[in-house]
Amino acid sequence: MGFETRLGALLLVFILCLPLVIPAEGGTSVVMTFTGDCTLGSEDRLASREDSFVGYVKRYGFEYPFAKMKDFFEEDDLTVINLENVFFDRTTSKANKRYLFRAPTSFAQILKEGSVELAFIANNHILDYGKNGLLSTISAVEALDIGVFGSNHTVSLGYIYEKNGIKIGFLGTYQAYWYVGRDALSKLLNSFREAGCHAVVGIIHDGTEYARNRNKKQQQMADWLVKQGVDLVVGHHPHVPQGVDILGGATVLYSLGNFSFGGNRLLDITRRPGVRADKAIIARVEMRFDAQKNYLGHQVNLIPISPSGSSEYNNYQPVFLTGEEALAAMELVQYDTGFTLAPYQEGIGALQPFVPAQDVENLQP
Repeated sequence: MGFETRLGALLLVFILCLPLVIPAEGGTSVVMTFTGDCTLGSEDRLASREDSFVGYVKRYGFEYPFAKMKDFFEEDDLTVINLENVFFDRTTSKANKRYLFRAPTSFAQILKEGSVELAFIANNHILDYGKNGLLSTISAVEALDIGVFGSNHTVSLGYIYEKNGIKIGFLGTYQAYWYVGRDALSKLLNSFREAGCHAVVGIIHDGTEYARNRNKKQQQMADWLVKQGVDLVVGHHPHVPQGVDILGGATVLYSLGNFSFGGNRLLDITRRPGVRADKAIIARVEMRFDAQKNYLGHQVNLIPISPSGSSEYNNYQPVFLTGEEALAAMELVQYDTGFTLAPYQEGIGALQPFVPAQDVENLQP
């Protein structure tokens, strides 16, 4: 696909051609970038292999996985990933499941080197090594002044980002916990209101792996969050891009697909013949606030990427897509979207129309 030969010029074009952030007079804009699934580890049985994620990082360094995206991430206020592995220096406390993803605690430095500021952890792999692995991961990430958030049966963590007096709350979970943990999520939302948050972002981690369409559970979770006053919903878990909804004044991105994904050395999915995990999306979102700190709304730019700089195998280093490859990634999103998305433009992305804020008052202090 020629990723490597085009990358330097393409990255420069993306940075220079993204629309200027122009907040309302006297107001503030907060620019955030969201990625999909990041498995920054390997199965223990494969970690010693040179072609595993752990093998690549040991050979090329902590800056390697996000090297082609770092400049782009540095342009925003906040980069948010889904961290779908544990940082743990032991192999004890293993969960009874097929796929367990782990890296040494030192590998948390990948996030720092890649200009990542916030990690969602309430997914189906954060307990691969039990509570000990979870707590080790939180400690390793927070030691680098990187935030973590997410709710499951073990922890319920929210996060508040602040810029120029503007506060944005972050919370999220996976579907199995959402059914029994809505009270905990409601408490987090109330704590955001008490803290004076002006907007809230919600994460949903669910869906059918490698499915082209969102499922009913994803829609139920997104709908519930929006009805609670959440202003933006971002999803992952299916490992491939899915569609977009506009619910009231909230955008829902059901699945961004994979980002740097150490869980599979191949881009072909052997258990789903004909399916390839070689295209994905990152979302750049600008939230706007007026001079009185009232939330005005947001604008989403969908930017096609590949989780790998090689089309033949997974090299764990995401790159921007361009041309026909970028259009093919956007077609995956459009397939599961019930309205016509704004089209992809070379060097810019698929910049969607501005979505005005919901008419709700319960998020204001």
